[in-house]
Amino acid sequence: MQKICCLSIIGLLVSLTAFAQPKPESVPAPSVDISNYPWLHPELNMLQFYSPDALSTFYKKWKQTDKEKLTVLHFGDSHCQHEAFPGTIRKRFHKVHGDAGRGLMFPYSTAKSYNSVEYISTHTGTWTSERGFTMLPKLPMGVRGMTCRTELSPASMTFDFVADVPAEYTRLKLFCKQSEKSFDLTVEIDGKHTPVIIDQTITTPYITVDIPAIRNRKMTLHVVKNDAVESEFEFYGLSLESTKETGVIYHNAGVGAARWNSLLYYELLWGQIPFIKPDVIVLDYGTNDYLYDDRIRPELENEIKTVIAKMRAAAPNASIILTSSQDLFFKKRNCRSGEPFSDMMHRIAAETKSAIFDWYWVSGGQGTMANWVNEGLAQPDYIHLSVRGYELKGNLFYDALKNTMDWMDKNADAEEFFFNVDSLKTEQRLYCKVNPQPAAVTVTNKPVATKVSPSVAATTNKVATPPAKTTVTTSAPKTTTAIVAPASTAGRVKYIHKITTGESLYSIGKKYNVTVSQLKSWNNMVRDMINAGKTLVVWVKKK
Repeated sequence: MQKICCLSIIGLLVSLTAFAQPKPESVPAPSVDISNYPWLHPELNMLQFYSPDALSTFYKKWKQTDKEKLTVLHFGDSHCQHEAFPGTIRKRFHKVHGDAGRGLMFPYSTAKSYNSVEYISTHTGTWTSERGFTMLPKLPMGVRGMTCRTELSPASMTFDFVADVPAEYTRLKLFCKQSEKSFDLTVEIDGKHTPVIIDQTITTPYITVDIPAIRNRKMTLHVVKNDAVESEFEFYGLSLESTKETGVIYHNAGVGAARWNSLLYYELLWGQIPFIKPDVIVLDYGTNDYLYDDRIRPELENEIKTVIAKMRAAAPNASIILTSSQDLFFKKRNCRSGEPFSDMMHRIAAETKSAIFDWYWVSGGQGTMANWVNEGLAQPDYIHLSVRGYELKGNLFYDALKNTMDWMDKNADAEEFFFNVDSLKTEQRLYCKVNPQPAAVTVTNKPVATKVSPSVAATTNKVATPPAKTTVTTSAPKTTTAIVAPASTAGRVKYIHKITTGESLYSIGKKYNVTVSQLKSWNNMVRDMINAGKTLVVWVKKK
């Protein structure tokens, strides 16, 4: 049984140590440049699992995409709905494994919600709607987590694509209520109209329609009344696909404001999933479960296990990937529930034979959302990422999938793979001790949290020995002024550092080879906020 343990030396990044058998390799470098984001933990960027069955289906299908289709179904909240994150993962899959279609879509305008970054939806007519964050919804919801309904014809839904649509996307799967009372449709593409008769004779939860290639980036679904008995049209979403049976189709089912238990109210979902035939199900919730009151509800763990059990019943062979949530701020205060939520998700992964992508630690851990905001990777609400930030997250997620599949190639008999982050937790305790109250933020004076760079050590059935410390000497910038240290700081030289735009306590500490805690102590600071133009006292060891 093989385990990967993570051991950290504060403020120091050390190379990977030796492994027993088989010989390990360090986690590969990310596919994108992260050199400006030192708070990230790319050395932890892999899926973790506690059972050899957790990823068996995914591993098998990953290897066979040139022969059979791999289907991924990604559920999530607002981090997923607008598609910059899952869309980036989809593009990486398509580039490497082949394109089997873009997957699920929904006319967001009918639900009065924000659009995808990949298409704009508009509509005509009068529609009522329901979104998947609602408990006790008035309309039934299915796999896309949204429903719209009209009782008047004519009406329409239009999808305007931001980029060219691949010519092989010539198949639609329309998820809708099938009844003799349902209005019919025509699908308009490039002036060509394809009629769709909706009745109750079809045995699948969707109607398959072959369409011409979408060459003008626009597709419109017209609601038409062909019979006096027709009086309604209830729509749950569509899937735009290729007719190929190879490559990857990556369905995005993100719904803004959704929580874990939202899925329990999707009454049509469990009958639709078997027809989608997912090989991998990503369950990517958490933000809305503890953001507002910064606590883990006692019933949350059981809700999550219930969702997983229902997923297992609907798709028995699918690999399930859980996630943790990124560091968050709410009403200018840093939430402290990210770490316990990560711990809970690991427990659930072990118990349910699922894998976990521990984004909380990969993205930096406690307080680091401030770094994401400062670098333009997150929005000023300190909750959501920017498009650039979501693209970075998507690339790191795909890297984690690939890193794990490559590791499994070399460790076919491994029964589990996980990181020990106890040292990181210890360092977070120090951070929280310095900041006993959840740290507040302002848009004008953005805080920068501490960064911990752990080493990664590997072991087989024994505890790894920490690598020897390496002493790093950093010369002070020439622009600062040296003053002889008083007796209380013997052996150090005092520097007055003028803060420039974009600097943080971490980056300043790195320049002088001192810690963030030392900087805050020397300058009587409680929080991490610093302002350009101000000065800091730095005591640097004499050479």
